[in-house]
Amino acid sequence: MRGLCKGLGLGVAVALFLGATPLQAQTGIVRGQVTDAAGQPLADVLVSLVNTNVRVRTTADGTYELVNLAPGPVTLRAALIGYAAETHMATVTAAVMTEVNFALSMAAISLDAMVVTATGDQRAVEVPNVVTTIDAAQAAMEVAPPSISTLIQGRAPGVQVINSGGTAGSATKIRIRGSSSMSLTNEPLLVVDGIRVDNRANDLAGAGDDNTPSIVGGLTISRINDLNPDEIESIEVVKGPSAAALYGTEAANGVIVIKTKRGRVGAPVWNVYGEYGLKSDITAWPNNYSGLDGDGGWCPVFVAADGSCEIASIQTANPLESQATTPITTSPRYQFGTNVSGGTSDVQYFLSAEYERENGIYALPQHTRDSILDVRPEGYNIPDFVLNPNRVTRTSLRGNLNAQLSDELSVLVSTGYVDGKIRLPQNDNNVMGMLPSGLFGSSDSTDGVGGWGFFTPEEVFWVETDQNVQRFTQSVTATWNPNRWLDFRGIAGIDYSTIGDVQFQAIGTGPDFSNNKEDGNRFSTKTSTWQQTLDFGANARFRLSDRISSRTSAGVQYFRNYRELVSTYGEKLPPGAGSNASATDQFIGEAFTEARTLGTYVEQQFGFDDRLYVTAGIRGDDNSAFGANFDYTVYPKFGASYLLLSSRGGLLDNVRLRSAWGASGVAPGTNDAVLFFTGVPFAQKGTEQTGVIIQNAGNADLKPERSSEWEGGMEIGLFGGRLGLDGTFYYRTTSDALVNRELAPSLGLTQNRYENLAKTRNYGFEGGINGTVVRSSFLIWDFSLSGSTNTSEVVELGEGVEPIIFNNVQAHKEGYPLGAYHEKTFTYEDVNGDGLIGIDEVTVGDSTEFLGYSRPRYEVSFFNAFNVGSWLRISGLFDYRGGHKLWNYTEQFRCMFAVCQPLNDPSASLDDQARATAGALTETQSSAGYIEPAWFIKLRELSFTFFAPASVARMFGSSRASLTITGRNLFRITDYTGLDPEIQETAGNFSSDEFLGQPPVRYWTARVQLTF
Repeated sequence: MRGLCKGLGLGVAVALFLGATPLQAQTGIVRGQVTDAAGQPLADVLVSLVNTNVRVRTTADGTYELVNLAPGPVTLRAALIGYAAETHMATVTAAVMTEVNFALSMAAISLDAMVVTATGDQRAVEVPNVVTTIDAAQAAMEVAPPSISTLIQGRAPGVQVINSGGTAGSATKIRIRGSSSMSLTNEPLLVVDGIRVDNRANDLAGAGDDNTPSIVGGLTISRINDLNPDEIESIEVVKGPSAAALYGTEAANGVIVIKTKRGRVGAPVWNVYGEYGLKSDITAWPNNYSGLDGDGGWCPVFVAADGSCEIASIQTANPLESQATTPITTSPRYQFGTNVSGGTSDVQYFLSAEYERENGIYALPQHTRDSILDVRPEGYNIPDFVLNPNRVTRTSLRGNLNAQLSDELSVLVSTGYVDGKIRLPQNDNNVMGMLPSGLFGSSDSTDGVGGWGFFTPEEVFWVETDQNVQRFTQSVTATWNPNRWLDFRGIAGIDYSTIGDVQFQAIGTGPDFSNNKEDGNRFSTKTSTWQQTLDFGANARFRLSDRISSRTSAGVQYFRNYRELVSTYGEKLPPGAGSNASATDQFIGEAFTEARTLGTYVEQQFGFDDRLYVTAGIRGDDNSAFGANFDYTVYPKFGASYLLLSSRGGLLDNVRLRSAWGASGVAPGTNDAVLFFTGVPFAQKGTEQTGVIIQNAGNADLKPERSSEWEGGMEIGLFGGRLGLDGTFYYRTTSDALVNRELAPSLGLTQNRYENLAKTRNYGFEGGINGTVVRSSFLIWDFSLSGSTNTSEVVELGEGVEPIIFNNVQAHKEGYPLGAYHEKTFTYEDVNGDGLIGIDEVTVGDSTEFLGYSRPRYEVSFFNAFNVGSWLRISGLFDYRGGHKLWNYTEQFRCMFAVCQPLNDPSASLDDQARATAGALTETQSSAGYIEPAWFIKLRELSFTFFAPASVARMFGSSRASLTITGRNLFRITDYTGLDPEIQETAGNFSSDEFLGQPPVRYWTARVQLTF
């Protein structure tokens, strides 16, 4: 690739310079055990030789062994997240075993714990950036989260998990320190066991080959939720370009690093668990209203206001709440799984298998099930998808193997497989949706269809929408330690998935919309995705003097993302047909995309007195999506970490100061830089011939969006490790941001093309406090309080570029937040004092005004956990989001359909009458009244875990038994008047509105877990 030979040569030169030295002929052994302050063994503690690459983790009984150590004095360190590290001196003697034991004390700040970086594992104190670590194994055991995104939510400051709603299987978006790109993805990079994996947040095929989520009205699926939380050991969130510079292009939005569970030395340990739960809807669905005059005719408020009629009665109906009509019900969720880990000092293994099934909260009512038998087409049975139109089933398998092939060479093989099916209902922004039919329905429940609007549930549920996914992920990591100061690491892996999306409406069934019922139709898409990773790196760690240590890293990485999509569409299907091959009218489409990245990096770190660490690094990347006139890009980084105080006991245990600056980027779309054509048929002299049009104008100068970020912060440990404080300020600027610029017609190209024109800014603060309030033999009370702020701004759009308006009421506009709400405002006055607002009493302004942020600016999470003796653990998580607004488009649209209360009920407040009139009826329409403050406080999780006494566990033949009862979405406080302030229509990168989606539902689950 262009320009990359310089960086590659540098990496090779460093590797050659760091040549291996022969192993000492006579070596010794250090062996010991690591326990906590109470003498209980601690597993998975990292025991290492200071300033070398020699390290090992403790087994289940807390023991460790370091072999082939050269004779002489050594310094050993034992470190584990949640504990203060211990350091001991020892002298290694040839052919002798030396015993060194450790007793670790709990600590709120663990600066010696290991974190994952682009160059390998490092101690937290050495890393100049904040890296948030989530103990996924512990969290999964405490609260049994249903998805990875649920596991992350509320546990990492500065990380927002944006839910699209409560539909089973629906998507989430993840934003780390806000959003910077107006045109490209703002999703973080996802790395699992060292390789990049698919992390698309809108993975549901649409009617075309551009993967638009159209077939269920805006609902999409997230690939991150393919992963099984019970397989995850830890999650690390690398925030922003200053921390992610060496991850290269695609890492500007941050990186989520996931490590799956590994085997441990010892006899096999089995875990078997089963979970059952119920989901219920907690939404207060609004009534449909009609104001009626004395003769039963419609008399809305705005008509009554001018004296044309008089409201005599109010008629209401609610098909979503009525027990006679609603398909909303309580639904089950269950999960069964087992895993086993163990092994010898040479080979360790972790094997797991899990099956889960979760139904959505929609089901055909029993009385409808009986009556539908009489109206079904001849020869049709009622398929399962009609009875239960929303369901997720998933089988997950994993096998991880660690092998110590020799004293110097080890290999880790990580293999995961997922076989899943997601069935989605017709809903959201969709005329065939069940919720739209209820929310826009009739106020007359005796109208023959129970008050439903467009279609009834028994019609809608006949449309089948499924996604089937088979996903295989494998990585192989080989580590060669030719001596104690040098190691080489190679990683190769692939994330492969094949996804089938199907929407099918059989002839004679379902809604009579657009001839679908009369003809029948089937849309089918097969998508195959390959993400390939090759990564080779070397690390040298040694002392230059008694006071100065050095760590040098160099590497080469190659990534390939290839995707192919084949879509078919068939109309006029004969009865009983289930394939497009049987359709009278058939259509086919194909799409292929490929992106390749080759990068090299070098990083140098110096440590002074084990207190000050200074780091500098640089990465060079070439990417196939760059324009032909743009060469490779370079991302530098600099940082420093200073341990101002390190002591034991007293008020202050440790104080660390840190600061870092770095750059990273996001590549343009795969074909954005390329001029290409599309063939089209056209009629000429009565015959069909082929022509071409310019599909994409291309841009040979196109380059990546480039983000640079500075961050500074500190960590403070207090009161003997009982309390920890941390705070970080960050400031990020993104330049060369892509804008889809309008082209002059005289160019003879397309109407638009992407150009690197814009500049954006994000800055904010993250911080928290965590620790132990009470620690006794009877009660342990742990807590954490964390929060963050984010301010964004469009600094420049580019010369001659007008504000970018989208989603009707949102815009990217210079001097304002990205994706902010801008809309015409209105005023009103009840001129005659009759308590009714008429059309002529509402005045809409001539120009738009800034109304607020469309994404939360502030977030706070408060977690508490109580251990009562050895038999009970209680934990709870509160979550606050605020500083933003949300467009309550559902209610505005209900007013446009004239069924909302303020247009029909004179007892509605004047404010509500005015916003309904302005939003639905005035000639110059204004949505400003429905762009509402959307702050909320939610009780995300409440969990009770009961640990059975050993005598009870032995009754089941197990060594440990527990029962965990968890509730989710139990409590909410908000001023928002819509369905839920957290629900989001998922139609775009920044689009933010609540529109006809299912709000989050409530979960209660019970999990039994046995250990053998």
